[in-house]
Amino acid sequence: MREPARYGRSDCGSFIVDRGETILGFDQEMEELTGWPAFDVVGRHKDLRVLRGRSASGLVSLQTVPLYDGRFTAPSIPGPVELTLRCRDGRWLDVDALARPLSGPGERTLVTVLRVITTSPRRDFAAETGGLDDLTGLFDRDVFASRLATDLVQARALASPLSLILLDVDHLRAINDRHGHATGAEVLREVARIMRESCEGEGEHRLARLGEDDFAVLLRDGGRGEARQLAGALRARVERWSAAVETAPSPRVTISVGTASFPTDADDELELLARAGEALDEARRMGRNRVWCYVRRPRVPLQVPVYFDGADPSLLGYTRDLSPSGIFVQTTAALRNGMRCALAFALPGHEGRLHVIGRVVRTVPAPVAQSTQVPSIPGVGVEFERFGDASDRCALDSYVHRREATTLRPERDRLSF
Repeated sequence: MREPARYGRSDCGSFIVDRGETILGFDQEMEELTGWPAFDVVGRHKDLRVLRGRSASGLVSLQTVPLYDGRFTAPSIPGPVELTLRCRDGRWLDVDALARPLSGPGERTLVTVLRVITTSPRRDFAAETGGLDDLTGLFDRDVFASRLATDLVQARALASPLSLILLDVDHLRAINDRHGHATGAEVLREVARIMRESCEGEGEHRLARLGEDDFAVLLRDGGRGEARQLAGALRARVERWSAAVETAPSPRVTISVGTASFPTDADDELELLARAGEALDEARRMGRNRVWCYVRRPRVPLQVPVYFDGADPSLLGYTRDLSPSGIFVQTTAALRNGMRCALAFALPGHEGRLHVIGRVVRTVPAPVAQSTQVPSIPGVGVEFERFGDASDRCALDSYVHRREATTLRPERDRLSF
């Protein structure tokens, strides 16, 4: 039975679709509205293939779920459309939307959801169970290792990202020595509480205590951007809590955090753990109480056309520089921060185009006319969060390594908070 929707916004989200019904863009509001991570949507046909289970023999079972019901082509003029959106949790939403064609070659349509009319009830899912740490109630090391391996197999099968966040309580041994082990245990319980509260309602996570003062967050369907944002929030919340309760006999509590993501930074669970561990070590070396995100090597200059990737690729702009982690595209297209896009571009010496899903993390507007400032190049910075296949990533790594070795001075390229 339908239930009245409780949405009051005039703009509930937008997505871009081409004439072949491949989703080319999906903004954060659409992620919140439908529950679909953009990684599961962008670059795919609107009839999504999703993982529904695994047999005793390990075979993956997939099911087709349409992002929306019906079919529409790029309209000649802007006009209203009625859609039924399918949410990730099994609900469906009847919505009013506005469709309008985008300029440039290729039949691309921007669909903006204006209002949710009705929504079906949410499905209930069984709660997960497993081995828990006695002190914090989080998963223990053994269960976490098993879940990491399983989730990475699923991420590879669905071509979805998976991020690992490693946390370390700074100087816990000194806290135990000075304030007693009871105080140290309370610190660990409080860090676990903050982890739960920070992750609640923010996608799918696995939380674990890996050792005495070591914790982990496994962020399913989340790439580098989401991991960096969550890691920064965790670090800040622990510091704020410590400052709020700190008195003369109480310890100052901070954490150091390292993150890495599959498939951008690692190919398997062991490499993912190693990369996140390297980032955590760097956070410790840099003075602790900070976040370091593993990023793969420096940028190199490159000038090639970049296309919206889909049934009918259309020119987006030209890249100015490139790294294994992302590109800067010179364009006047109105892409918003947070929107994920399916892109394709060529590499000199490589046959065909590379295919990636990227997230817009920076926008540079066109310079204002008659401005006294030095004019900037309009464009967008895009972080890679999924590659078309392993050969695309290998080709990109090989090209950057070759250019770095012959024309550039090696530098570290990492992000800190």
